[in-house]
Amino acid sequence: MRKAKQDLLPGFGQLGVKKFGGSSLRGNAREQRPIAVKRPIHLVMKSSRAQGEHSFLSKKRARRIEDLVHRQGRLHGVQVYRFANSGNHLHLVIKPVSRKAFQKYVRAISGLIARITLGAEKGKALGLKFWDARPFTRIIEWGRDYRNVCNYVLQNTLEALGFVEYRPRNAKKGPGKSKGS
Repeated sequence: MRKAKQDLLPGFGQLGVKKFGGSSLRGNAREQRPIAVKRPIHLVMKSSRAQGEHSFLSKKRARRIEDLVHRQGRLHGVQVYRFANSGNHLHLVIKPVSRKAFQKYVRAISGLIARITLGAEKGKALGLKFWDARPFTRIIEWGRDYRNVCNYVLQNTLEALGFVEYRPRNAKKGPGKSKGS
């Protein structure tokens, strides 16, 4: 007898829960993070400690961080569609094969990136809080929403590299939202 598939998007149909984490999350979460295995996820990880000599964009660590993100994706069953390093935060567009794969992936990259950035050694914690908040995720629909998020991630990359001037974003109008919504 086959087991019923676990609902990875609790309340997704009725409530439209698509976002989780980031600075809007206070204390312990009372519900599970919504995860989709058939849709991409926009993942954002931010650290205020990643500035100046500890920036994710420094020459000695930018390539290592990008390689790590892709290598851990292959290792844990997470497809990485897009990656943007903005110096103090990272944007990823990913699609995990399961909730467990997503959890292992985020746990691995968050710990390894913190170690690379701070120069810490395994087993010798520095006692610092590296990440500002829990990772922000948003489930993306295929099509227009996916293209908008990919363009947003590209815009972040171009701004971080200095190819285009920084454009402030409206806090209420994030990636994938049109003027009418």
